[in-house]
Amino acid sequence: MIDMVLVLLFGLSSILGAMHRRLGYYSIMAVSAAFLVNTALDLTYTGYFSMIASTVWILVSFFSISYGERYGKWLSSMLALTIMGMSLILVSDNYLYLIVGWEVMSVPSYVIIGLNKSDSRPPFIFMMFSEISTIFIITGAAYAFVVTGTLAFQSVSSYVPMLLLSVGALVKMGMSPFMISEWLPIAHGNAPSNASAVLSSTMTLMGVYLIVRMMLISPHQAYVGLFFLIVGAISILFAAMYAYVSENMKMLAGFSTVDNNAAILAGAGLYLVVSSPTLQVFILDTILIMSLAHSVAKSGLFMSIGNTDGEFFSQIRAKSNSLNNIGTFLSTMSLSGLLPTIGGLGVWMLLEAFFMEAYTGGFTGIISIVVGSVIALGEGLATGAMLKVLAFGSLFHRPREMRHDTGAYAVLATGAVLVALFAVSTLMVNSAYIGGLPSVAVFNGFTILSKFTGVDFGLISPGYIIVLVGIFTVAAYYLFGKPRSRPAPVWNGGRKLNEVYTSYAYSNNIKLMLSKILRTRVTRSGQHVSIVDVFWAAMTGTGIAYRKMCRFVTLKIMNSSIGWYMVYMMAAFLGTLLIFAFAYS
Repeated sequence: MIDMVLVLLFGLSSILGAMHRRLGYYSIMAVSAAFLVNTALDLTYTGYFSMIASTVWILVSFFSISYGERYGKWLSSMLALTIMGMSLILVSDNYLYLIVGWEVMSVPSYVIIGLNKSDSRPPFIFMMFSEISTIFIITGAAYAFVVTGTLAFQSVSSYVPMLLLSVGALVKMGMSPFMISEWLPIAHGNAPSNASAVLSSTMTLMGVYLIVRMMLISPHQAYVGLFFLIVGAISILFAAMYAYVSENMKMLAGFSTVDNNAAILAGAGLYLVVSSPTLQVFILDTILIMSLAHSVAKSGLFMSIGNTDGEFFSQIRAKSNSLNNIGTFLSTMSLSGLLPTIGGLGVWMLLEAFFMEAYTGGFTGIISIVVGSVIALGEGLATGAMLKVLAFGSLFHRPREMRHDTGAYAVLATGAVLVALFAVSTLMVNSAYIGGLPSVAVFNGFTILSKFTGVDFGLISPGYIIVLVGIFTVAAYYLFGKPRSRPAPVWNGGRKLNEVYTSYAYSNNIKLMLSKILRTRVTRSGQHVSIVDVFWAAMTGTGIAYRKMCRFVTLKIMNSSIGWYMVYMMAAFLGTLLIFAFAYS
């Protein structure tokens, strides 16, 4: 009862936002805080996702108070409606509420992406893929109803509903082959930064939540796990490279979202493949930690980009801000899988899980070592992409201005949360994986252990890492003082160059590797005029063809002709009979 009241209160926040922009954001903060407290009182595996989402909503709403005035009051209202849909998904106990929440989450987001945009393609592409996702969600829910005889979430004897619902979730998460179309970075990258933070952090989180929820009530099927592993590995590799070469900061963050979600998906695949119950629980904890790290850090990254008042690295207009820079530094560290942030712990746990399964040998061992290596490679590229954001988006070429509005404080708070979560991470992991080494002054309760049998495989001590990092940081600052920039001449093949080192030059090595995909368009006069992405061109063509097909169906079939309607009804009836016959056979 309380859950549904809170969902309705988000709807009230939408009304308040339509009346007054800031009032809507204050209301979202208050309801999100209540949502967080309500979740913390009865925390379960699926309840963790409510905790993660509400934390992000509080941070983004605080940031939004001083952001987005040019978008008007409707941004606040539509953002509240989007959050309302997500909250309904998180509290739903049946497939009907899930489907309603899925649509309520998507439709206002379509409006947000189209706000103050002259280009209609990004919102259209977003809605097209959202409806593809909904089709799979409805199909999976219908199949689950056929198998169980109820719309409530309960144990399912078949893995087919999990597979169908998961494919719908994969579309929402921007996974391969849907990632190759790049719809998620394009759509999310064209939204206002506060909305991009919510879409990339918590809307994609709904996909992870749905996969985990179905995994917990469905029989394990190794082939589904292998499918997740393959899709995750391909998506990690392409998304990390695309993030590295992107010159649009919000699209870079969008590709980073695909990269993070792909790593989580690979973890879910490993969960379905392994046979050790001990390792399965460790992997489930890893998925939760990775989801928490991605959601919080990605919201910090988008908020930081919003503070630059530009979309491309070459368009940055805002002055640098020390508080924003610190928060950006910590957010990019977490997204790079570096300590002492919760993202560093998540990546460590994920790689440990894959290498523990690789230790068992056999076919799954080989797959694990390959996918684990791809994840490690992706993390390396992700570090390069995050360094690009930090250097060219926050630190370089902008004189300092100490103007600390709520945007800067929100980014700083996000970075502090990432470190604080790492410090208390031993409280978020199953007690079976908590231990210590008293012989070397690492006391019990301060160390996370990785294990898949009775023997420990690896360990990490968050508290001690924070202490050591603090000591070495203070010592370095005391010995060497405040770091100073040291400009160096730019190498340009021996020729003189008057330009500064740019973000484009920084990622040019990977651009050359992707030259068959990112093709240079050349005019007849030999001038290089633009870079054409063959995947984006193919996806745009697919969207146009789909729209033409819909128009053809509308004009030729759905034209008030009773004859065509009878054909349609008979075909739908026969199709329904075949589906039920197959389900009961």
